Order: sequence, then C-alpha cells, then structure tokens
Amino acid sequence: MLQVWNLCLLGLLTQVRTSKALRDVSGFDTAPPKIAIIGGGIGGTSTAYFLKELFEDNAIIDLYESGAIGGRLATLPIAGYNYEVGGSIIHPKNQYMVDFTSKFGLQKSRACSGNVGLFNGEEYVYRDDSYKFVNFVKLLWRYGWDVYRLKQLTDEMLTNFARIYTLQTEGHAYQNVTSLLYDMDPMFSKMTHNSSAAWLKGFGFHDLMISELITAVTLCNYGQTPDVHAFVVRGGNKRVAEELLKHSRAAYLRRLVAEITPNGQGHFKVTSSETETPDSRVFSEENPSNIADSDLRSQDYDIVVIAAPLTKDNNNIKFVNFTKEFDFPGHYERIICTMVQGKVTPESLLLTPDDAIDEILVTNPKLMFNSFGKQCPVDAHDYSYDNPDVWKIFSSAPLEEDQLNIFFSKRNSTNVIDWLAYPHYDSDQKLGDFELLPGMYHVNAIEWAGSAMEMSIIGAKNVALLAYKYWLQNPNAGMKMPLKDEL
Repeated sequence: MLQVWNLCLLGLLTQVRTSKALRDVSGFDTAPPKIAIIGGGIGGTSTAYFLKELFEDNAIIDLYESGAIGGRLATLPIAGYNYEVGGSIIHPKNQYMVDFTSKFGLQKSRACSGNVGLFNGEEYVYRDDSYKFVNFVKLLWRYGWDVYRLKQLTDEMLTNFARIYTLQTEGHAYQNVTSLLYDMDPMFSKMTHNSSAAWLKGFGFHDLMISELITAVTLCNYGQTPDVHAFVVRGGNKRVAEELLKHSRAAYLRRLVAEITPNGQGHFKVTSSETETPDSRVFSEENPSNIADSDLRSQDYDIVVIAAPLTKDNNNIKFVNFTKEFDFPGHYERIICTMVQGKVTPESLLLTPDDAIDEILVTNPKLMFNSFGKQCPVDAHDYSYDNPDVWKIFSSAPLEEDQLNIFFSKRNSTNVIDWLAYPHYDSDQKLGDFELLPGMYHVNAIEWAGSAMEMSIIGAKNVALLAYKYWLQNPNAGMKMPLKDEL
C-alpha cells in the first residue's frame, strides 16, 4: 500500500511557494474548445477552475452532476446545526485547499478539540492527556523511538511530496499516475509495490507500532493523529467546491451521463439524462433509477474530463464504439457513516462517566466500528456546551438497531450515510492513466495513489494542463520559465 495514501489520511500534506518571476510561453490563437466535465465533486469543480485559469474566457465548459455539488464533501443538518459527513479535515499545509479558502473569502472553523483513545476491543492501549508533553512521553513509553523515527521519515517524505506544487506551477503534466509520483520522488512509485507493514518493517519499525498506531489511523476514514492542528471550512468543506464552480463560470448541468462515444475528428458525444434527484442522493452513491429513453440528450465536445470513480464494479458510464478497450480495475471501500444525536452509554465503550475521551480509534479490524467520535457543527461560531451531543461512527457495515441501543441510552435522531469512500488498496497497487485518449481524461486516477481532497485537486490540475496542451497541440503550452534579467 502506498505510504502517500497513509499520509493523506493523516492530513499531513505540505506546501511550497514558488517564484512570482514567471512568464507564460504558450500563446493562444485557436477557437474556443467545448469541454465536458463529468462529476461535481472537488475533483470536477477544481478541474473547471483550473481550465478557466488556463483558457481564460476562451473555452466553453459544461459540468455534469446529477446530485449536489461537492460529491463526497457533504454536510447533514442535525438539531439546527450542520455537520460534516464526508471529507472532514483540511490540514494547514494542504496548499491548494488553503489557498482556495483564502481566495474565496471562506471562514475557517477549528476542528473539534478533544482527547483520543486507541481501543483494541478489550482495553485502551493509549489515552490522550491534557498536556502534549505527557502524550509524547506516553507514546514514547509504548512505542519507543519508533515515534520519533516516524516523524523524521514523514517529514522527509512530505518535503519530497511538496515538489508537486512547484512542478505544477511550472506547467508540468503527466499522462499517468506513475510518472507523476516518480517526479515527486522515485521512491514513491516503488512504494506502490509494498504493503505499508512491509515498507515500515523495512525501515526497522516494530510490530507494535504498525499493529496499533498505524492500523488505527488507516482504519479510521479521515483519521488524524492526536496533535494535528487542522481546520474545517465554516458551512462545510463542500463550500470550496461550490465556490470553485462559481468562479470557473462553467455551466452546471444537473444531468446523469450515461454514455460517451467518439464522434469523428477527435470529438466526443456525451449522452445524458435529466434526473429527479432526491435530497438523500447527497448522502449516498446509489444509482438513480427510472430513467426513460425519452430523457436522453446528446451533446458534442472537443474535450471530455471524467471526474468520477471508474471501476469494474461501479462504472455507470458506457464507452461505446471506441477502438481502445478501457480497463478500470479495483473497487471502492464501503464506509457507513452513522450520525447520532443522543446520550452515550460510557460503559458500552469501556469508559466511566468521568473519562475524557472524545475520539476512539480502533486497532482491531474485527470490531464493529472503525472510529467513534463526538462532533462539532461546521456553522457554529464557537463550540459550547449548548451544542447538541452529536456522534459520528464509521463502520464497514451498517449498525443494527440493537447495536446502537448498546452504545446509546437515548437517541434523538439517527442518520445513516452510505459512502463508497476511497479505493481498496493492494500491496502491489496498479496505478491508472490520467489520459484515456488524447482529449479524454480521468481525474480520479490519482486516487489509486492517495485519496484525499488535496490529492483530487492535484489530479485536477494535472488533467487541466494535459487538456490545455492537447488543445493547443503544444507540449510547452502552460509551461513557465524564470524571467531573464535584461542588460
């Protein structure tokens, strides 16, 4: 499993700043292209935004999304407040997300503060204290110098990962995920052929660290280390996707794409249907039904960008009459997000009423949940005791009523959100292509290296650059070089 993926789950993506003394050497004198983007999540909306930056007003962009803008970024109203149920955390070193938040004037809310416990089903092998120094001593006592060595290794990897920001600012683009990883660090592409456990053992890390701390993070979707300082966007992270679409000036077509067909001379025909999408579609990825043939409509495009997951078991788009056969291997992991407003029974979690643990990460994959944590609303100005008690439970399978009744003595409301959250990663991971054909691209190919908001935006930037170079038939389009001083 690629370690970059683990770093994405930890929220530890970094940033670099590049020189402002750059000039574009592309030139632009062609007719405006018609571009279709399929998918309105963070990948699709950021693609639209980057295309607008590159083409300026010299492109016509349609964005197809049958549900709500944001995709796997979504909020749920509970007791008068809104809570994140999808992509939750933005680390301060996620350069693109941080820049978008600032550029669009979005306010930041701090993430819930609270104590974390690592639970193996029988006992808590680690519990947070109120003091960071005490927490470090506790971790050091249990895991030894592996804690310090892991930080050193992570810092080194993040420095290398940050090269992507410089490369993309300079206009570099990659047809496949492997070459993108290689330019960041040749080690990254090699890591796709090792499991996380094997890779860490190769660096001399002990089994206890891997089986407990690393397992707890990877089991918990959007997991965070205890001392990571992060923030969320007030109103929910989906606000970033909404602003990206607004600033791209792309047309938002609330339609479901059913088919893509080559239409001669390098053009593509996109066939879609209008959908009556219920509100619950924001919180699930079920296929819309009852689509009549009379609802179908086709439109020709010069460039098509697919910003949605494509796998053999979950591919609703048909590729018709292509001479190339497309292979989309793998599958996405199902994550059930159960949001409960109610009163927790501490004894059910092997806690006492006086225990100050707000987030439980599990080290045992056989338990019925992956994480169990108290939530803060995304639209509150401050977090006070007046906020309702809302809990988020991540699990691999739906929790039954009798199971929920064990954890809660009282439930005011219960909402279940069924996500296909992120790819299932293999120890020898096959990476995909951004360019399916000249003029047709797949943003989500990057998810097989790492699944996170920032990774999707990196994939979107890469695809936008590929499309720009393709349209101008110039591999140097979008490339920037330092200005030379005049004598």
